[in-house]
Amino acid sequence: TRGTMSAAALTITAPAIIARARAVRGTRASAPSRGSAVVRRATMKGAPDTALSSANQITDDDVSSWEEIDRQIFNMCAKYAGDSSVNPRIMAATELGADKTYEALDDITVVEVYQAAYDGGLDECTTIIDTHLRMLAECIIQDDVELVRAVYDKFRRLPPLLQKSSLIATAAVAEAGLLFVKEEYELVEAMLRDEVGGDDVSEEAKMEYDKSKVIIDVMDRVIAVMHEEKGEVDGEIVSSMPSVAK
Repeated sequence: TRGTMSAAALTITAPAIIARARAVRGTRASAPSRGSAVVRRATMKGAPDTALSSANQITDDDVSSWEEIDRQIFNMCAKYAGDSSVNPRIMAATELGADKTYEALDDITVVEVYQAAYDGGLDECTTIIDTHLRMLAECIIQDDVELVRAVYDKFRRLPPLLQKSSLIATAAVAEAGLLFVKEEYELVEAMLRDEVGGDDVSEEAKMEYDKSKVIIDVMDRVIAVMHEEKGEVDGEIVSSMPSVAK
């Protein structure tokens, strides 16, 4: 199972570093979320026909399951057997899982972004974050982020007004969850940066550093595409309609 794979990964890396990063993150005061501000300015919470449904949000049917992603990782291992240069990507993809979704749901800023966009319980919030983490894992495997554009293509089939509100709200909630997950790996990367630059760096530390860098870099690329799709620049919606209105 994915949980087993993640546990195995941690035994050959640096679990103490991860524990420290999570502890530091847990003591930080929550800052106001930029995503929440974007949602409040640009979405239409409570407007007619903006209730969440399979038509106007990213759902389980739009992305690979975690089980399918595990099979992709297995195939990747077989394809690149003996090529250590892909190990950080393999470890990064293995690191992600449903547990990261539930960690993000425990963060008040993520919940605030969701509540700024939608009424109702957190089931849909769970789905939005989990599907985007799965997209992230696949983008890491493929070393390409075009999958994000392909998945977001479903918004093009919506009426223009619903298209705009649904895309912006979905992307803002997803970004809040992704940024929460990203913070852990930014802390790990920062803690290991000096050690990795030294002559006596351990293999565990080097792998943990490289894995964190992969997650950070690919996540930045995924979020950049999401910004393009919803017409956002520097936290502001600069176009009257997101780029999906083509």
